Amino acid sequence: MHSEYFIRPDYTHRLETSYFDDTALEDEWQREVYLRAAKLMDEGNLSTVIDVGCGSGFKLVNYLGKYETLGLDMPETVNFLQKTYPTKQWGISDFDGPRPHAADLVICSDVIEHVSDPSALMKFIVSVAKNWVVLSTPDRDLVYPENSPFHLGPPRNSTHIREWNFVEFGSFINEFLHIEEHSISNKEQATQMIVGRVRS
Repeated sequence: MHSEYFIRPDYTHRLETSYFDDTALEDEWQREVYLRAAKLMDEGNLSTVIDVGCGSGFKLVNYLGKYETLGLDMPETVNFLQKTYPTKQWGISDFDGPRPHAADLVICSDVIEHVSDPSALMKFIVSVAKNWVVLSTPDRDLVYPENSPFHLGPPRNSTHIREWNFVEFGSFINEFLHIEEHSISNKEQATQMIVGRVRS
């Protein structure tokens, strides 16, 4: 099962990736994920954040803008971000390229389901996180009824490569992080969230 990222063996993963344009969105989705990250920053007296797959940048700027932030995304999105928030730091996501300086906290909110190699993503995240990581992704069991043809993949959303249920996602992320919290952060939006720490 490891080769399938801990997703059940009879699940069908999408083979081709496609660009998801998030630039028109603000905080309609995953708002609670960024609020949880902001609370961790405040409680830990932390100062630096990297948001991997930051999308429109709205949530990063509005909920964590008082900190030193770096938002990473695809080139098309980074062009938008540099024009929209020119005083903030933006960069292109490149798991194989030079690493940015490590940050106190790394956010990766509803990105992992879009990535062809989630292990490469997680290795990148661990390499740039000093301590905390906040992740979210849809819970497949909440997105679809049990008899849905999408339950065994590929996902209904054509930009998703794969989707994990709660147990599968926890098992996969446990390979990379010490999980402090794992919860359904927004049942209506079928969002599961993990708060983890980098293992020493």
